Amino acid sequence: MKIKLIGIQSRRMEYNKALDFISSLEPEKDEVIILPEKWITENMDYDKLNHLIDRINFENTIIPGSFSFYDGELYNRSFLIDHKKIVGYQDKINLYMDEKKRYQHGNSINIFKINNIKIGILICYDIDFPAYPRKLFYNNCDIIINPSLVNSKFHDEWHMYIKARSLENRIAIASINSISDNFLGDSIIVSPYEFDIGIKLRSIYEKNKNVSMEINTNDYYESRLKRMNDETNADSVGINNV
Repeated sequence: MKIKLIGIQSRRMEYNKALDFISSLEPEKDEVIILPEKWITENMDYDKLNHLIDRINFENTIIPGSFSFYDGELYNRSFLIDHKKIVGYQDKINLYMDEKKRYQHGNSINIFKINNIKIGILICYDIDFPAYPRKLFYNNCDIIINPSLVNSKFHDEWHMYIKARSLENRIAIASINSISDNFLGDSIIVSPYEFDIGIKLRSIYEKNKNVSMEINTNDYYESRLKRMNDETNADSVGINNV
């Protein structure tokens, strides 16, 4: 199955400006739109989210980054929206530094199915932890979306994480950053493909403009199944102190 991912490296902005920004987007048919983590600087709720959705002028699938979202308590929450309808959401599980003082953490990982392609969302810091992409791997997820807000001092390390998670799990990943000061874009999309007797990665990143890649899940579907069959369950392997 083929799907085209478009990462919109927006600046961080206030809610009223975000309404105008979202209404200005004009993707081509069937492109999946992704925005960065917390690109709207104000707290969101369902009233504001529904107003934002009303300003969308297309029927595409969109993962509008993540928001500081109030739902009884404050969460760092990412929504998947398809044809202007909320399909579901994913809360950030591992809160980063001062986030622990403000937000409640998520405690589950959701898989969304769009056009027979399974999509998982891991918000920024969650991609650093191998266990979460691995859960998506074992549940036959095809693509991981990673709305991010990564300081420009750590772009090299961030890209290493994305490539490692893609390679070890045989899964495409799109990680989208803000171009605001301190962050400076560098969004990256990677996708594995079979090469000779192994796997290589196709990758693209952009400093200041939108980043896009057409993903063909057939490029790595069989290799993902083979990886599952070859792998020994880590829980069944003992550890000896010698």
